[in-house]
Amino acid sequence: MVQINTTNINILTLLSQEKFSLEELSLYLNLEKKSIYKNINSINSFLEDENLPLIEIKNAIYSIDLSKSQWANLFTRKDFITTDEIIDYLYLKFIHNGFINLEVEKELLSISRSSIIRYFNDVKKTLELNGSQYEYVVGKGLRLTYLSQVNKNIFSKKLIKFFIKCDFSLNHSIFIIDLIKDYNINKLLNNLYVIFKTLNIPTTHFIISFLCSLRICTEVFGGFNFRSDYDYTQFSDIENLIRLELKDYSAEYQTQIFYFIVSLNKDEINFEPTILEKAFKIIEEIKIDLNLKDLDSFLEKMLLKKICFSIFKYENHIFKVRNIITGEKEKTIINILENIFKKYDLNLFFCDKISIAQIIIKIVIEHNKGSLKNILLLFNEVILLDDKYLKESIYGHNQKFNICVEPTFFYKLNPKNYEGKYDLILSDEPSLNSKAIMVNSFNPIQIFLAIYNHVFNQATKHLVYE
Repeated sequence: MVQINTTNINILTLLSQEKFSLEELSLYLNLEKKSIYKNINSINSFLEDENLPLIEIKNAIYSIDLSKSQWANLFTRKDFITTDEIIDYLYLKFIHNGFINLEVEKELLSISRSSIIRYFNDVKKTLELNGSQYEYVVGKGLRLTYLSQVNKNIFSKKLIKFFIKCDFSLNHSIFIIDLIKDYNINKLLNNLYVIFKTLNIPTTHFIISFLCSLRICTEVFGGFNFRSDYDYTQFSDIENLIRLELKDYSAEYQTQIFYFIVSLNKDEINFEPTILEKAFKIIEEIKIDLNLKDLDSFLEKMLLKKICFSIFKYENHIFKVRNIITGEKEKTIINILENIFKKYDLNLFFCDKISIAQIIIKIVIEHNKGSLKNILLLFNEVILLDDKYLKESIYGHNQKFNICVEPTFFYKLNPKNYEGKYDLILSDEPSLNSKAIMVNSFNPIQIFLAIYNHVFNQATKHLVYE
């Protein structure tokens, strides 16, 4: 019988979401292609023993065709647990219960005595390094005697990681599920949905996962302090709604939720300081490289949130990924990001780099489109049926540009009449001149795509790569 290991499980976790090339698997797993190839062979031997479909390769793309029930049966097996998940489970259980018996855990996890000691040494190292204390109770196990603030934060972070994984992957620890089963998280999710829906406050999966973890943290060690210097009396509607929807939960949890949601209402960024510090460094470098000195605060916060969540995912090995098609603009921005990450010894999953690049592209265009004011559209008069419709459609998309629509014929008569009058010329006539940008259609979407491509290219033409 072939034994499954952490790398095998991570490969299957990725393939449960998408199809990947060997290069993409190498990027996500940070492994050499030869190692991944060997692991795929090992996985296929395991799948063959289990009478399951094998991982196949077609056109250099790896995929596996399992039904939902087959995936579920795999990922609910006791032996389908990664090293990270074992360590997270032991850490969470020790802090949650305040006590742990490694002999009992060894049997529960079906691992050897040497393995449980090795895994728990990681837990002890994290606790000791951050000032927490424990003692050995003869013949019984280990008892937690003091929990530091840093370890409280790590406890919450490991729970957030678990809840995020529950959303997208079957690969989440059945042992942690058993540990927190009495908290009735599904009911809490429904209550939180009503609160955010009623208040019309935008939220993310990270925020909801944090609030679920906060429920447990409040019971275990009292939670956290989110109170700020706001005048909370002006948020009585939020407080009343929380008291109503969360009436079955402790007053302390209700209070902490209230303070936290007020901070969201004030558009605060709720990530741990170390992640925020890294994200701020990345953004400052991006602003320098792309001349975004006076970046709009709303756009900057949008980018900051995405970078923070991407860092959290990467540092906690949360393989929530998707294949995204990349174009030249994405490649341009990713080159910038790679240089920044190298400077600060950081990294992210490839799909998050692309997502961040796409946000930056939008920001660059939004930030620089004011450089265009007067735009001339030159179309063959045979195609140009109704310039009024075209101008109104374009105006409806964006009111910042002065758009002039004319037949190409007039321009050809005397190009000098147009010199210095327009910041950009678009035309469907290939032989016009080198100053005009080609468009294939007078569809407003196509026109704006050409305009924004021009804005982006002008804003990034100064970039030089090593």
